[in-house]
Amino acid sequence: MKKLVFILLVLPLIASARFDRNLYFGMRNDLDVKQLQDFLRDQGHFTFPTSTGNYFQVTLDAVKKFQKARGISVVSGYFGPQSRAAANDLLLPGVSGGISATPSSGYVQTIKPAPSPTAVVRGISPYKGKIRIGSVYGSANRPEGEMIVLENRTEKEKIDITGFSLLNSRGDSFTIPKGHELPGFTHAPEDSIVLKPRDRAQITAGRQRTWFDFRDNICVGYLDDQLQFEPPLSHRCPWIETRNLGYLSDRCLSIIRSTDTCRRPSFTGFVEPECSDFLNGNLSYASCVRDNRNTSEFYSSEWLIWMQKSNEFIRNVSETIVLKDQQGNEVDRYSY
Repeated sequence: MKKLVFILLVLPLIASARFDRNLYFGMRNDLDVKQLQDFLRDQGHFTFPTSTGNYFQVTLDAVKKFQKARGISVVSGYFGPQSRAAANDLLLPGVSGGISATPSSGYVQTIKPAPSPTAVVRGISPYKGKIRIGSVYGSANRPEGEMIVLENRTEKEKIDITGFSLLNSRGDSFTIPKGHELPGFTHAPEDSIVLKPRDRAQITAGRQRTWFDFRDNICVGYLDDQLQFEPPLSHRCPWIETRNLGYLSDRCLSIIRSTDTCRRPSFTGFVEPECSDFLNGNLSYASCVRDNRNTSEFYSSEWLIWMQKSNEFIRNVSETIVLKDQQGNEVDRYSY
């Protein structure tokens, strides 16, 4: 009887995991980012000598090259659902499994598992498309001139952005704090910063002496009478109507009319007690709030926030700003 000799050819089997998370600029020390860098190196797009697990500019550029090579419609550097599907198709061809070749690993036997529901949605913020980075102003050489504007693009949904964070291309970050719905009163509590539909948050990188953030209203111009704000506050306080103040002297009426909006009156010499009482009781931030707080036009649609940075946060020539929600999931990004 002839003996049958079986020769077992052992091929190197390399574990090849799926990409089940969206990956994005700013991630650090992440094992999935490290796997992505290994994959991109095999594809010839990632040239950095080591896989660091940090999703910074080199990785962003490599993802863009991969997206162009695979014909992905939006070349953004964001490793999202389309990019993951393209990568998984290279790693795990077919439905039930098979043998595929990669540029540096030889033959790889893989079995393609069914995606779990949690794996599909992990890393995608529920606020994506709702809160957007509307604009970024980074050409200034001082942090006081740098600004990021966030917008609530929804029609009916109020969104709490306290705890959202902004990251720049150098890995610096800023977390949105609480603020004052109605500023200027000593014992007023801080509130979560909630953007109503079509509201905006104007975030300035520089410092602001009062160290508080607040919703803009028609009276806030009084606050910079003694304190400096940069950028300047709006001055749109209602004018005092003098036609019904006939009991005051002509000099008092002249003082009222010559006083700039959102400013306390400045004058020299004596004024009668009736005039003094009127000026002190009606030309101030507190009196402006008292008389206008319940009107429909009192609050504006904008929150004013300061990062309190002493150095520039936004690069002048080229920058990518990433917005994340309270769970660290990407909400939006803005590049120029």
